[in-house]
Amino acid sequence: MKKSFLLIVALTSLFLAGSLQAQQRKGPIIEIKDEKFDFGKVVQGTQAAHVFEIRNAGTEPLIIEQVKPS
Repeated sequence: MKKSFLLIVALTSLFLAGSLQAQQRKGPIIEIKDEKFDFGKVVQGTQAAHVFEIRNAGTEPLIIEQVKPS
């Protein structure tokens, strides 16, 4: 009796964990490899550039409407 109860609890837990994880992955999900980059000292008049790798890990399109440099 105890073994079947533990089995039912374990299976229910796995089912609920899978359901919660599936619910969290709906919609666009942004993943950024490096969120910040420090150029260090840049001489005035020179051009500095860096490429940020952005990936959509979600199930719907990711729309980036605005970017603000700091």
